[in-house]
Amino acid sequence: MKRYGIVAGAVSGVAALAGAGALFLGGALQSDAAEQQVTAAQAAPISFVMRNFEKKSDGKYISHAKLPKTWKESKVAPHETRFDDTANNRMIRFNTWLGPTTTRSQLNRKIASLKGTPGLKIVAASTVRGTSTVGQNPVRVSTVVYTYTSGKTTRWVATRYVSLKGHVGADAEITVGGTPAQNKILSNVLETATQTLSITP
Repeated sequence: MKRYGIVAGAVSGVAALAGAGALFLGGALQSDAAEQQVTAAQAAPISFVMRNFEKKSDGKYISHAKLPKTWKESKVAPHETRFDDTANNRMIRFNTWLGPTTTRSQLNRKIASLKGTPGLKIVAASTVRGTSTVGQNPVRVSTVVYTYTSGKTTRWVATRYVSLKGHVGADAEITVGGTPAQNKILSNVLETATQTLSITP
């Protein structure tokens, strides 16, 4: 099982994003040529801060991660929280209630659920080991990166299932989404959130 630092070799399907910026999968830059195509949207700096979200009935926070400071928080459903950058049409979303299923099984289920999505292109998928910077090791992540079409617009999405502290089951689903031109900065948001995620029982 590889670490989610550098992944050797090109991932099948990376050409789908050539010219749209650098593709990250688990923190790994997959295309040096694509790296040269960084756009203004990619280069815009993001300020990260530790944010607390998802409260228990006693008012204490359950989930914590380093996230973009200015992205607006909204509760989607029980155990589901979303942070939006509406000015740039991009977001990160968390689901922290997945049950005992492994990250790889969750990944396979997600890929199967995408069947029939308009314009779907699976860019890459992998299950690798990661590192927590907030004491949650060992970490395992399963990630799928894909694009699809919504009307005349192409969307870029990375969905990741994260297991913390060596748990067998996945502790959280994290999804980032935006335009293909934003894939580098969205990958950075996803990696930062993964490495700093903690969930209090």
